[in-house]
Order: sequence, then C-alpha cells, then structure tokens
Amino acid sequence: MVELPHELKPMSSDSQVSTKSYTLAASHWSDVAKIRAEANRLGLQVRAGKMTKVQAAQHLNRFRINLVGRNIVDDSVYDVYLQATVDSQRGEITNTQSRAYVENALRGWQQRWPNMDSKPKNPAFTNFLLEFMGMTPLR
Repeated sequence: MVELPHELKPMSSDSQVSTKSYTLAASHWSDVAKIRAEANRLGLQVRAGKMTKVQAAQHLNRFRINLVGRNIVDDSVYDVYLQATVDSQRGEITNTQSRAYVENALRGWQQRWPNMDSKPKNPAFTNFLLEFMGMTPLR
C-alpha cells in the first residue's frame, strides 16, 4: 500500500461527519474546558518566565492533539495562532495585531462552517479560541 502524505489521507469516519446530521462529539465542551485549563496553566508559566509564548503555544498544540486528535479546522487555526505568536514574540507585530490575525482566521472558519460538507466532530481548539476571543463558537 502506498503511504499518502497526511493532508491527502482520507479522514476516518470518527473525525468527520456529514453536515446532514451533524452533532459535536459528546466530549466536545469538556475538551474545550480542558484546553482552556491547560492554556491558563501555560499562561502562568509564561508570566513566571519559565517558558516563552511560542513554547507555550507548541505545548498547547501537543496537548490538543493528544486530547482530541487532528482535524482540518483546528490544524488551520493552530497554524495561524502559532505564526501570530512567533511574529509577536519576535517583535514583528504587536499583541493587538497578533490578536487581530487570529480573529480574522476564526471569522473565516465561522463563515465556511455552515457550508462545509464534512465537519470535524471536535473542533475543540478552535472553539476554545472563539470562546477566549468572545466570538460565537462553531456548532
């Protein structure tokens, strides 16, 4: 069997569902809460000078992958989140610009979400950030 690159592999039936009878995973909101708790813990580590913002972002990504796995929405949002964090830490953009960059990516997914044919069952990282930013979550 030929091994396909990750982005070309078909998603398992567990990770995506048809929009015709879409419901979030039963553990979704508790997973969002776990990601929030981990983000808060990491924020304390950053404020204490024990890790950088980029290190915290990378740790949070490993945490979310171990918790809920990968999906197209969370992977895309994390890529933007990490790039904004890197650029901010380097001093290339302000914290306000970093936040706007992430908000813009989240708005893009909010617009695409209603028309997606195969929605991930557990976009917990994205909904954590939407909640953090005071935006409407994906449902």
